[in-house]
Amino acid sequence: MAEIPLWQQADYVAAILKARAGEPAAALAMLENQRARSPLQGSLFDDYLTLLCWSGRPADALASLPSPHDGLRSDTLALLARAARDTRRYPQAVALYQTLLQRENRADWTAGLAMAQAEAGQIADARRTLEQAAAVAPAGDARELVRARAYVLIQAGQLTEALAYLQDRQSDYPHDTPLQNLLVEVQLRLGMPEQALATLRQQDHPDPVLQRQAELDHAATLSRWGRMQESLQNGSGRHAQTDAALTLNQQLLDALPAGDSRLGNRVLDDRLQMLTQRGRFAETIQLYQSHPGLPLSAYGLAATADAYLAQRQPQAAVPLYREAIRGNPAADEALDWRSALVYALLESNDFTGVRAELAAMRTTTPRVRSNAAGQRSFNPDYQRVLLLDAMLAAYQDQTRAAWQQVELLLRDAPFNTELRQNQAALALQRGWPRRAGDIYRRLQVDDPASLEARAGLASVALDTWEYPQAAAILGELRQQRPDWTELDKLQRSYDWSQRPELTVEAGRDLSGGQGSSEQNAWDTLSRLYSSPFGHWRLFAQHQLQRASYVDQPEPASYETGGLGLQYRSAQGSGEFGLLAGMDGQQQAGAFAGYSWTPDDQWTLGARYEQNSADTPLKARLSQTRGNKAELQAGYRVDDYRQFSLQLSQLSLSDGNLRQSLGGGWTERWHSGPLYKLDSTLWLAASHNRDTPSALYFNPRSDSEADLTITQDWRLWGHYDNSLHQRLGLTLGTYQQQGYGSGGVWGLMLEQEWRWGERASLRYGYTRVRHPYDGQADFGSKVYLNIDWRF
Repeated sequence: MAEIPLWQQADYVAAILKARAGEPAAALAMLENQRARSPLQGSLFDDYLTLLCWSGRPADALASLPSPHDGLRSDTLALLARAARDTRRYPQAVALYQTLLQRENRADWTAGLAMAQAEAGQIADARRTLEQAAAVAPAGDARELVRARAYVLIQAGQLTEALAYLQDRQSDYPHDTPLQNLLVEVQLRLGMPEQALATLRQQDHPDPVLQRQAELDHAATLSRWGRMQESLQNGSGRHAQTDAALTLNQQLLDALPAGDSRLGNRVLDDRLQMLTQRGRFAETIQLYQSHPGLPLSAYGLAATADAYLAQRQPQAAVPLYREAIRGNPAADEALDWRSALVYALLESNDFTGVRAELAAMRTTTPRVRSNAAGQRSFNPDYQRVLLLDAMLAAYQDQTRAAWQQVELLLRDAPFNTELRQNQAALALQRGWPRRAGDIYRRLQVDDPASLEARAGLASVALDTWEYPQAAAILGELRQQRPDWTELDKLQRSYDWSQRPELTVEAGRDLSGGQGSSEQNAWDTLSRLYSSPFGHWRLFAQHQLQRASYVDQPEPASYETGGLGLQYRSAQGSGEFGLLAGMDGQQQAGAFAGYSWTPDDQWTLGARYEQNSADTPLKARLSQTRGNKAELQAGYRVDDYRQFSLQLSQLSLSDGNLRQSLGGGWTERWHSGPLYKLDSTLWLAASHNRDTPSALYFNPRSDSEADLTITQDWRLWGHYDNSLHQRLGLTLGTYQQQGYGSGGVWGLMLEQEWRWGERASLRYGYTRVRHPYDGQADFGSKVYLNIDWRF
């Protein structure tokens, strides 16, 4: 047996037969043993290279290839040339095909050479190879060259030319499956999945990979059409294309063969995008979390981040946006992703990150850009970045700077709808509802179908208590865009505004001060409002004041309960009510007042109180009652500056007439997301008649000047919920006729919890030093305020 050549031995012949049947291991092992003893020669070396390729080791076969190749069979060289193409060793593939063509001019080898040249980036050489071959190729070999020409066009990126070429060749080769598959590939690359599916239906046994790819692309195209449909149409039918895409996507997901992770990942990636587009954010998050480690495209990552942000989970959205931007920084949607990232950082209270990301966006977004022809033009993305910068400043309570930025942008683009839309929203945030309404109405004139302008007018109506108008607008918007996120926010605001409301103000004196402002040991004022009906709402009121005095044997008290009616509209607000005494004394009373707001700046008010609660409590011990008349004027420049003036007269039943005049100026010196600094300068003077019988503090005349500095820290916040802490410091001087002047100081420390539009809780402590009749009086007080809608 040792003397018989290996290729003649029965075991080797049997092993080769098994290799041809798909089991090359035995034959390859025999050849490797032989090669270990001595170099393989002749047909055994051809068999060895062939078996390496059949065993999935083309790299080893190509590495063992000798040079020159003269001793190898042509079928071995052809197999190796194909292996070189499959392993992307294109220069080696080109050399092998050229060697083959030197032996024999065959169409399949010419086609292989042209395709290898195209894959190597040698498009001109590939075209030349095919043109030279077409001139001498026999008619029966033309089909191979046609396929190769189409392949070269695809590799060159000339897809429209390839599409036209393949469509022309269909009539010549109507049943050629490889040509049809090339046509399908071109149609898919050109975004024509329906045409690709039609081409595949012409085949008796279409390629399953191409079939699934076409179906996936068809579902993705439906999703893109759905995005356009949703932006152009209203009503529930606007989701028809997106719903169809989701249905098809689910069918593809169910039909995927087990173990096909590549297409499975693609289907899940598409589904995440479709669910977010449809507004089914909770399902997006659930699907994402149920497939940990799922490799997602930049679009899938951004869609998942959008869902987290919509569900108020910004911390989870931030890393996904960053990964999407890194994955495809040149995408058309990259600026949208970066903008969303900034909002996610803002909602995460990462204000340092917000500033850093905005700075990076401004650096990488030039004002002027060049097109492919080298022509320079204004970059609209630059304006988007500046607008984003302005609005984020507003959301961080830097509204004055934001307003200035938007006005600068409007000088360059006065008719830009997006700029004016944001200017109106900013005006509303600054407390200028009429100005905001004017802008929204102008936007409606320009675009009567603008839902954003209608939503803005609904916001204005809510801010000015025009609830019937707000309800009508919200009803119209609900019919046109039932699942609009912005509409959901407005609807929640409207729903809370229609709830009953309880307000409680309570205070307790700790020091027993006997001055004019610190005389009450206990005081509460509670109101329970009904749900609004139009511009009106009913309320029930209870008020209690009670104090004991060291120089009086009996405590003084004032307790009333009553009913009233409140009116609120864009023109102003007013109320009137009737009160009855609740402690056995004749303390019935009434009140009526109205504040007129002719514009966004001025407020003019008048109020009258019969048996006013401002009557000094100690005066109640002698059954003294007082009626109060008051005039008020306020001028609010903006949310940073306002002025007020107040003139009042309290006519007491003991003959005293107390007249007061006061004015104030409030200025915000710093405003930011975490810290605010305000000051209030208050000047006041009063005059009283000389009433010797008065038990209460009653200076003939006095005046006071105070400066209060208030600092506000936002200790915690999550969307509409927040915790604030404030520190107020007051310094001033008080002058009393007959007693000279003395210093005034005060300290205030309070915290406030806010739970959106539903409720707030505020509590605090004050310590005040104030002179009365020339003697310094110290007073301490704790207080609690509640505002609750239920």
